[in-house]
Parts: sequence; C-alpha cells; structure tokens
Amino acid sequence: MSQQNYKIFINKHSFLITNNEQFANSDEAKIYPASQLNQVIQKLTSDTFKGKKKIIFVTDKPAALMTKVRKQFKVIKAAGGVVFNEDGELLLIKRLGLWDLPKGKLEEGEDQRLAALREVHEECGLNFLGILNKMANTYHVYFLKGRWILKKTAWYRMIAWGDISVQPQLEENITEVRWVNKAFLDAPEFETYDSLKELIHTIEFPKHKH
Repeated sequence: MSQQNYKIFINKHSFLITNNEQFANSDEAKIYPASQLNQVIQKLTSDTFKGKKKIIFVTDKPAALMTKVRKQFKVIKAAGGVVFNEDGELLLIKRLGLWDLPKGKLEEGEDQRLAALREVHEECGLNFLGILNKMANTYHVYFLKGRWILKKTAWYRMIAWGDISVQPQLEENITEVRWVNKAFLDAPEFETYDSLKELIHTIEFPKHKH
C-alpha cells in the first residue's frame, strides 16, 4: 500500500493523517483513533490544548478521513511558487514580518497552475516564469470573518529567466522580496510560518553553474 499523508496546521498545532504505521509509536506526538477526529478538531480550533501539540491519526483510509476534515471547514484553494532564478537562488517574500513564498487564492474557474504563475507575478513583479513540476500540497486552517477556513495550497517549482528584478506588492502586506541561497534558510535567525517550515526545508536547490 502506498503511503498517504495529509498534514494540517491549526493555530500553533499540527496534525497528521497517515496510513504509515511507523508513526503509531511516535514519542513526539499524541496518537488518536480516527473516531476522535471531531473532538480533536474542536479542541484545536477552540485552542484548549496548551503549548504546541503534534497530533497523529493513523488510519488505513487517510483519504476518507481527510474528506471528513474538509467537511468541518469552508475550503479555499490557493496556489504558489517555489521559484528559482538561473543562478540557483530561491525567491522569498516577507509578509507580516515573516519570510514566506508567493501564493494566493484561485479566482473563479482558474486553473491552479495559472493561478500560481499569476500570484508570483502579482506579488513579486516577475514576468518570465515557467513551471517545472508540482511539489506538494499544504493545508492551513485559520479563522476569518466568523468562520474557520481550510486553505489548500498547491506548490509548483518554477524557473525565472531574463529580467529577475523584483517588486513587493505592498497592498498584500509584502514588505520585501529577495533572492536567497540555501545558507539563508539554514541561518538560526530565519523565521517562517509553521505551515511552510517543512516545505521550505525540503526544497532542493539546483546545482550551481560555475
């Protein structure tokens, strides 16, 4: 059976839905049976858990359990780019004081690949972009206008060529756009959103041209 994993971030907490039995013996996380999904989501959204919790549901039907999660929230689809230039540098934006990757919500009927390209263009001012492959989906739950939202973001690896000068979209609370190397991500002072840490730290940088 192929591995299926869905990791969702709510408040400061994360929970993983997986069919990988090795997680059943995790010391770092609290394991719950699938039958307690609703109770756990209620605790996470009301933030009655203290500290920062890692929660795992091990089930032989992770997709079915993820469908139940989706029914608890209003689902919004988004798309974004993990963008490299021809020198092998990664594009980062600074939003609300933390480093982030360019992304945004899909417009009505919009293809998610086109949405990812559009968002990188709008948030960073880049015009010449190509998609190499899809990398991952991330899931993030937040509270907005009286209801809980589950945002599913599709991430695409991209290449930027030609003019790579960048301009932050200030009306989206973006204060800086920067091309960075791997050492920048590994620095102790590098801070990003919890929902992006795993994705950012698994990014493979292209081999440098000499």
